[in-house]
Amino acid sequence: MAEVESFPLAGSDADLPSAAAEEVICLFAFIECADSLEPPDEPPERRLLLHRVGAVVALIGVAPTADYCGADAERRLADVDWLAPRVRRHAEIMDWAMRRSPVFPVPFGTLYSNIASLTTFMRAHEATIADFFEAVADKEEWELRAVAQFDRPDILDKLACSAWPDWRELPKGARYMRLCRDRAALVDFGCAEAAAFVRDFVVELRPLTAGIRLQDVRRLPDSEGSRPIARYALLVPLSNVAAMRTRIEEIAADAARRDIAITLSGPWPPFSFRPDLKSPQ
Repeated sequence: MAEVESFPLAGSDADLPSAAAEEVICLFAFIECADSLEPPDEPPERRLLLHRVGAVVALIGVAPTADYCGADAERRLADVDWLAPRVRRHAEIMDWAMRRSPVFPVPFGTLYSNIASLTTFMRAHEATIADFFEAVADKEEWELRAVAQFDRPDILDKLACSAWPDWRELPKGARYMRLCRDRAALVDFGCAEAAAFVRDFVVELRPLTAGIRLQDVRRLPDSEGSRPIARYALLVPLSNVAAMRTRIEEIAADAARRDIAITLSGPWPPFSFRPDLKSPQ
């Protein structure tokens, strides 16, 4: 059976909640086993501890049960002023952990009623989490995002030339009528063309990455008329990050001539590459 122990971060005087304490355990992330970690600056209401099961350590905090359960919990969770600093704090702690160890990130609001239930979960998935640490060691997740503009007349005219071979032969009035009638189909054509361009480019990036995941995109245009085209999560070895960024900067210039904006953000905790951990039955 995996060795189990709980201990505070260096410099912390935190304790695990007792059964009568009316407190819950908040899970921030799983990290590799580490004997000493300097705690981040934290507000007094957060008590950070490490709970180890074998080679995996859970970075946990303690919060009042009433914050997340009971009559007032629904109101609190709908209150942005209450929720936002806690979500931000969760992200800050995860970022701190990511800079010191391979990290298995977990969403905000992942709670356990007691340390025994967390231990059961960790025992069931220790090997999977440890394999994940090995897979993401010395790597970072980056997000590549592409949006396109289709609201300007010159862009629509250029699209129409590609989509409709007879476009230039039509009188101006006929062009106007066709554009009014088939604008949605023309924009769909433009989206497909842009997505294919980005997809081919991402294939070109593959040798620089350890993994690529296609993400869902919101298809509606934003307030400026930009239409989301594609989102990709890239797992990139640290040794390749500079080369990847340089290549994306180069292709972004070509994409701009096609009215496609390509942006890169990160690094992020490797959410997109986590295995799905089911609760033990």
